[in-house]
Amino acid sequence: MCDKVCAECQEPADLNCSGCRMVSYCGKEHQKKHWKQHKSLCRPFIIEQDEAIGKCLIATRDLNPGDLILTEHPIVSGPTPHMVEEGPVPCPGCYRLIVGEESPRCPNCDFPVCDTRCPGLQDMEHHGHECMILALRDISAINGLHDFYRQDTLLSLRCLLLQKRHPKKYAQLMDMEAHLERRGKGTDVYNEVQDRIFNYLDDNFFRPLKCMEMKTGKSILPDTSKETIHKICGIIDVNALEINQYSEMSVLYPTAYLMEHSCVPNTVHTFDLVSQGYKINIRAALPIKKGDHISTMYTHALWGTQGRREHLRETKYFSCSCKRCSDPSELGTNFSSLLCMGSNEEPCGGLQSPINPLDYNTEWACNKCQIRLTNGEVSYLVNRIGEEVDNVQLSSPTVRELDALLTKMATFLHPNHYHCYAVKHSLIQLYGYQQGYMPSQITDETLNRKANMCRELLEVTKKLDPGNSRLPLYSGVILHELHLANMILVKRKWDLGMKTRVKGMLAMLQECNQSLAEAKEVLKNEFTTPAGEKLNKVIATSTHEFNRWLERNKIDLNKN
Repeated sequence: MCDKVCAECQEPADLNCSGCRMVSYCGKEHQKKHWKQHKSLCRPFIIEQDEAIGKCLIATRDLNPGDLILTEHPIVSGPTPHMVEEGPVPCPGCYRLIVGEESPRCPNCDFPVCDTRCPGLQDMEHHGHECMILALRDISAINGLHDFYRQDTLLSLRCLLLQKRHPKKYAQLMDMEAHLERRGKGTDVYNEVQDRIFNYLDDNFFRPLKCMEMKTGKSILPDTSKETIHKICGIIDVNALEINQYSEMSVLYPTAYLMEHSCVPNTVHTFDLVSQGYKINIRAALPIKKGDHISTMYTHALWGTQGRREHLRETKYFSCSCKRCSDPSELGTNFSSLLCMGSNEEPCGGLQSPINPLDYNTEWACNKCQIRLTNGEVSYLVNRIGEEVDNVQLSSPTVRELDALLTKMATFLHPNHYHCYAVKHSLIQLYGYQQGYMPSQITDETLNRKANMCRELLEVTKKLDPGNSRLPLYSGVILHELHLANMILVKRKWDLGMKTRVKGMLAMLQECNQSLAEAKEVLKNEFTTPAGEKLNKVIATSTHEFNRWLERNKIDLNKN
């Protein structure tokens, strides 16, 4: 007997929707009739088991950029785990970063909070329920000072609380991959979880909770075993998404976690506001064909191949072999390539790239001479340069300091290398803003250099992130700075009466117009982040000023 019912007439049905396979029909006629209602809800993917990667999402129809793929609310959310002993921590009610020593305390459990009136403190889905357990700790035994740096335990505790409050959600959670075989006894991660999470929770909260449960005869947390907590910590590490907008939090979603990783992802995701429960919206960033895997990115797009793959291997327990990782040139950008020094201190002008980027012990070969380097030698050189870049960037550098650093790196690294990219991106934001390089001071030559630097950065960024899914803020900044460099030059020549060079100026104005339009487009999904909101306002202001300048000078770019 059929146990499915038709979505239209509620009669027995054996015909599934081919798009999402989530609803059934008694026949084609009712399927067509119900389509108008089902169309907006039909998920354009199915969940399949892949031998190599496990569960994954497969597109069931062609998708265009912007098409909605999935929208869903979290299973559970909490402050992002911080395995550090210093620095700000997220408020357990709203996740906004606070300084633990100086912040107010929750009047019930003594955890640091942004404000004792924070709405999230009373919300049972956030802090309200856990607060009753956290209050079991004997604060007087530690002179009233709460160990607030153990906020990395809160998300694990909230997962445990699903057992009684939301058993279906708890079952969904526990069905996620934890990679316990890679996190077993004797590993560093096992010891870290055992000490910072399990021992802390068990000593301070679970033991007094069990005493209370025995007295009342009521079970609040049926399972607080070591094995369960290690599994939950593994699930969080492997599957949680981090949200860094007005807050800092980690979230576990019931379906979104199944998106596989690619260093060139074909989706972009945004999060709704707090009032809407951090609902995730996943849309196509690139054209997705029926049968394609739906992917996101678990690491940073502006890391080199070696860094990305090592991070994924250490934190997600797999080795990426996507098209970017497989390509020694990283999609033609040479984002990790070195300049060959040749032999006898005579550079040959070639490039050193990994022979097989998917081999962690690969050699690096020159494309012009016979010189080869070991992966260890390359790592040592690049890490040393990276340390110097970090030290300079963190010291509020001047234009001259960054210029000097870029000149130094040009001896060893390809101009598009990720260390060069980072320094150039900082430089374009100092040209025109720093004393000695203000708009009235900066030379034409430096403005042209800034504009060319912006064009180079754009070319690399578009290759690494063709769908604007991971680097829209970087692209938005570059496009805006290109517009500014051109406009300073144009206004300077225009004010000097050099209108005879109008052809060249019109080309620059066209590029200004195009840059502002592109910036608006790449930032269309960034209104919910503080940085994105600010940059969008800057782009809107510059666009308004640019159009007013065109009107005052009676320039119609559509006619030229």
